[in-house]
Amino acid sequence: MFKLLVVFLSLCLGSLHAESKKPDVVFIIVDDLNDWVGVMGGHPQTITPNFDALADRGMLFTNAHCNAPQCKPSRGSLLSGLYPKSTGVFVNGKVIFHGGKPLPKVKVRKKSIPLNKHFMASGYRVALGGKVYHAGKPAADAYLPLQKIKKPTNAPKFSAFDPPWDGFPMDTADETTGDYKVVEWAKKQWAEKSAKPLFMAVGLYRPHRPLWAPQKYFDKFPTKSIQLPAAPIEDDWNDMPEYAIKIARSHAHKPFHSNGKFSDHDAILNKGGETEWKRVVGSYLANVYFMDTMLGRLLKDLESNPRDRETIIVMTSDHGWNLGEKKHWCKGLLWKNTTNVPMVIIAPGISEAKTSSKQPVSLIDVYPTLCDLANIEKPAHLEGKSMVNLVKQTETRKAAILSYGPENTAMQTERYRYILYADGSEELYDHYKDPHEWTNLASNPEYASMKAEMKKSVEEFLRK
Repeated sequence: MFKLLVVFLSLCLGSLHAESKKPDVVFIIVDDLNDWVGVMGGHPQTITPNFDALADRGMLFTNAHCNAPQCKPSRGSLLSGLYPKSTGVFVNGKVIFHGGKPLPKVKVRKKSIPLNKHFMASGYRVALGGKVYHAGKPAADAYLPLQKIKKPTNAPKFSAFDPPWDGFPMDTADETTGDYKVVEWAKKQWAEKSAKPLFMAVGLYRPHRPLWAPQKYFDKFPTKSIQLPAAPIEDDWNDMPEYAIKIARSHAHKPFHSNGKFSDHDAILNKGGETEWKRVVGSYLANVYFMDTMLGRLLKDLESNPRDRETIIVMTSDHGWNLGEKKHWCKGLLWKNTTNVPMVIIAPGISEAKTSSKQPVSLIDVYPTLCDLANIEKPAHLEGKSMVNLVKQTETRKAAILSYGPENTAMQTERYRYILYADGSEELYDHYKDPHEWTNLASNPEYASMKAEMKKSVEEFLRK
């Protein structure tokens, strides 16, 4: 009897010990941040010392991508653990245009448990602040909505539907900005002691449009000094399908609905030529620098854990961003610049400092990864795959699948990007030889066999 009691007490104490060992989890998501961070080399003038220092502490995924290149479907996919074809959400708006014709509404194919609710059900205290969800008030023990900021006095009225000539400095201090307030809130949440482990998601809004930030950040990027994105000598659209060109001319908030002859990039050049292009590129760089400064304020507090637990940190962005590459602005495409996002995972005992991975992953893999890192069960509905073994460097991946609309689909491997459009047209790029995607290899007979295999995989994904 005494032995049975000892065994029972040992099991109970072991269970309590396991619970106490659950790590705190900090998930940081930035809005519209592409690879223009120092460690990824997306732009030579970017200033991101805090992100770079964070990446040095763990594993940086350089081949990570969003599953849909717009805020709402991307965040919906990430937070549900389902592909857009299962959530039924492909774009920000309610109506999807395809060649100018409205498509029937796609129904939700699968039920899901949101990431934050799953962590609450698993014994975590959940705090969400800033832009984590695209909209709405998600369930959390502590919640701070997105903070609005005042328009600069010299800036025209902002509209997300207009071309991006919205980069203007703000005559104000950091403390008045929304992201500063979000970080202040997060610091307070982090300092709160509790018996439960903490899951904290922090959404930083910049460099999302409008590209407004305090003056001191713009001062680092005078327009005359700005280096523009690389461009080929010949027309970058001369080997692209007409369908792809039509999407490139479309505004991201009016998907698949062509603006006609001119793209947003044309509008910028028509307004002020390369000077205007440089001005807006500099405005984006200024906002990235501002975001990085806010990030640094948060990371300083995360250096010590007030609950005496290990701290897991995962940071990424909801999608990439084009700033004139391939004559396109904004998001809403299936090219590398539009989908590629920075992703860093820091997990004590699992990740190694200053490591990186070229394995193809996507945001749908974040949910199962966070579950594994937190030592909690994964819901059965998840369609992504945990990246923990990639962090341990004991696994490789074949490809990541990305969508823009119910039929336009891309497949990203470690080396290649294949795109199959709704009308059957294709693009294929070799990122080792052609990192800017200037040469479409879809009609090159040397790649016919490989392209056929990638097409087969994409079609199987669409049928599932």
